[in-house]
Amino acid sequence: MHPPLRGYRADIDGLRALAVACVVAYHNFPKSAHGGFVGVDIFFVISGFLITSLIAEDIDRGRFRFRDFYARRIRRIFPALAVTLAACLAVGAIVLDPSEYKALGLHVAAGAGFLSNALLWFETGYFDEAAEFKPLLHLWSLAIEEQFYIIWPLALYLCARLRGPLWALAVGFAAASFALNLYLSEVDRVADFYFVFSRIWELLIGAVLALTIPYALHARTALANGAAAAGLALVVASLMLIDNTQPFPGWRALAPTLGATLLIAAGPHTLINAHLFSNRLMVALGKISYPLYLWHWPLIVFARIREGGEVGPPLRWALIAVAIGLSQLTYAYVERPIRLGPGRAKRAALAAAAIAALGVVGLRDFRAGGLFFPKATLVSVVNEGGVGNVDFNQYLAAHSAPCFSRLFPPFANGQKGALRCGQSIAGIPPEIVLLGDSHAEHLFIGVAEALRGRNVSWYLGTALPFLDDPLFASIYTALAAEPRVKTVILSAFWSNRLRSLPKGVSLGAEMDRAVRFLRAAGKNVYVVNDVPDFPFRPARCKYAGRLGVPALCDEDVTALERQLGAYGGDLTAAVAANPGARLIDTAHMLCAGAVCSMALDGKLLYRDGSHLNVNGSRLVGAKILAAAPDLAD
Repeated sequence: MHPPLRGYRADIDGLRALAVACVVAYHNFPKSAHGGFVGVDIFFVISGFLITSLIAEDIDRGRFRFRDFYARRIRRIFPALAVTLAACLAVGAIVLDPSEYKALGLHVAAGAGFLSNALLWFETGYFDEAAEFKPLLHLWSLAIEEQFYIIWPLALYLCARLRGPLWALAVGFAAASFALNLYLSEVDRVADFYFVFSRIWELLIGAVLALTIPYALHARTALANGAAAAGLALVVASLMLIDNTQPFPGWRALAPTLGATLLIAAGPHTLINAHLFSNRLMVALGKISYPLYLWHWPLIVFARIREGGEVGPPLRWALIAVAIGLSQLTYAYVERPIRLGPGRAKRAALAAAAIAALGVVGLRDFRAGGLFFPKATLVSVVNEGGVGNVDFNQYLAAHSAPCFSRLFPPFANGQKGALRCGQSIAGIPPEIVLLGDSHAEHLFIGVAEALRGRNVSWYLGTALPFLDDPLFASIYTALAAEPRVKTVILSAFWSNRLRSLPKGVSLGAEMDRAVRFLRAAGKNVYVVNDVPDFPFRPARCKYAGRLGVPALCDEDVTALERQLGAYGGDLTAAVAANPGARLIDTAHMLCAGAVCSMALDGKLLYRDGSHLNVNGSRLVGAKILAAAPDLAD
């Protein structure tokens, strides 16, 4: 073993500090630190390097024991995790509403079982609640690691027993995982992000380094300094050039992982590692990086939930300070005593029992309302109505039929994916079609119930309903050719979609083309602007009593006017340029005087900040018919 690269390395703690600082910065200031999420990928490389080094050394010396390995992992991982999970359950009982607390219970159980990545993968789409309001979202990466360490020690042990080269095993597994990652990045980005076998190549890069340490690199000072500089440049480039709009991990994750690998391979005595990553502040932050990773995200989420939306910069900085303080305490009084104190076998058993008990508590809460917090409510219902997608989607599924197969593509049937559709009466072509994104879909229930006896359909694509858009082009052609389709209603989350409009593309011009095409085909065309987009969650309106915070349902109408100002003129011009087309003003249907509200007469109208729930769809659907009674003709 080569001493400078084995054993304790202060610079690796410094690299941990960089990784956790990037993640914390990204979660608190996502616009400024837009690439900070690559800190997790740096953690993966560090973990793969250190753990594989320990396993390989024990195998070389004939002292590797699975019992000892997992006891070390338990003492390292379980204590801080147990404290975090218990704290989330306790704080959640005060801050969360019953449905949120029930969801938290399931995430606590998944976190305790290191299955958070699988749960988040499953929840994405139909059952998804906004990710920024899930207190244990960040445990997906810990789950990836621990799932890997169920497989990897056994693979190394068996390879050594068969006298195979360990480095070849690591290279082969890494190559296979990276190939799967590239494939999934093209066909299923969510799977690519959460699937253990498409992520473990990042840990295996560190493993390969541990098994093939480049001694020649370390022996040449200039070469080692160059490797460290190149590694730091790759990490910095990742932070500056990668953001959450790009497919990830995919090939882009090579930059931060190779950067971290070069920094580790360069050794502790290079200028960068010795002076930047080995300084006392970086090392101190690196030592608490694990509890800091655990604490920082739940604090952000609980603050958002209490405030009903994003929190301001002063509170974010305060939350970072609190997270660091909690991490110091956790490291000093929980992690170090259990990991390094006497009676380690007993402490490992107690830590494992604590995690198992928390898993049971979480699962019990999800299934039956809580073991220690049976009602989990220090909040009261002020406005009745569904929050989140589940209730809305279940109602939609129960009150719609598959869309007409000769008009819509069969793969669009259902409620999951970039394309989806349905209709109110089965087996025949629709008469009225709602065309657009999810802001067309959320009108369906109300319009269909207001027009009972008429066959109303919705067709959703995750884009603006432009005539030449790949998601809509064939549908426009099919609608124009179907004589039984009399009316098309165009609706979208206009203000949000405008942000991703390609440079040089005009909303007004594109909507003029779409309206003109449909009018030329003899269709009645209605363009719907949009309901208000609220900056807070509907749970803030549904419930009161979150640590003394009253229900919040209202927003000044000037906020709506700003939203409308971004797109309203373009829609008005497109309608005016095509005689017979009409604009329906849903934007002001939920406003009275100077205030817009997401509740009316004790009923909640929204399921998130911009989407109507069943109550809201019914109300707006009735108002649409009142504004355009000829829809019933």
